[in-house]
Amino acid sequence: MSSEQPEEAEEEGEEIERESATSELVTEAGKRIVKIKLSTGKTSAGKLFGRHGRGGRPDFFRIIFGAVANGLRTSLGGEEGEARFNELRNRHEFRESLTKVFNDIKNWFFTEVTKQYDIGKGDVFAILTELDLDLETGELRWVKENSQVVYWVRSDKIKAAESCGKVEEELKRLKEDYDKLREENLRLKSENEALSRELADIKARLSELLKLLGSSK
Repeated sequence: MSSEQPEEAEEEGEEIERESATSELVTEAGKRIVKIKLSTGKTSAGKLFGRHGRGGRPDFFRIIFGAVANGLRTSLGGEEGEARFNELRNRHEFRESLTKVFNDIKNWFFTEVTKQYDIGKGDVFAILTELDLDLETGELRWVKENSQVVYWVRSDKIKAAESCGKVEEELKRLKEDYDKLREENLRLKSENEALSRELADIKARLSELLKLLGSSK
C-alpha cells in the first residue's frame, strides 16, 4: 500500500494542476440544483481575475462557463444539457449571479487568501471550489465553505526564506557573543575594582609605615 501512496499523491497533484469540473443533480427544498465542483487549474491572479487571461479577459468566466456547460450536459444528457445551457446563459439571473460570484471570489482571494498564504504578484495557485446552479432560474451560488486554495511556492521565496534563516542564525550567534563579552567585561571590571581597592589599601599601609619610620628617627 505504501508504494502506491506517492503515485496517488502525484496523480492528485496533476489533477489539481488541470482545469476540471464534476457535477451532481440534487433536489433541495423542492428545487433541482446542479452542484458543480471545480478546479481552476494552475493559474495566477492576473490570469484568473485580470487582463492576462485568454483574449485579454479574466479566465474566471471561461472556466465557469465551461464548468456550467459540462455540469448540465452530465446531469441532463448531451443535447438537453446543451440546450439548457444556451437558454440559461442568456438569463438575467444567471448573468447577475455570475458577476456576484466573480466579485465574491475575487474579494475573498485578495482580502483573505493572499494574506494567509503570502501570495503575491505572479505567484501560481489553484482554487478548488463549489457552485450551486438553480436549474430553473439559472441563478449561481458560490459555496464559500467548500473552497480552498492550493499554491506553489516560488524558488526565489524559498531562497529568501533560507537567507532570512541564515541571517537570524547569524544574529543569534552575534547576540550570544555579545552576551559572553558583556559578562567577561563585568567580571574584569569587578576584578579591576577589587585590585584597585587592594592597591589603595597597600598605599595606605605604606604611608602609615613611612610615618612611623619617620617619627622613630
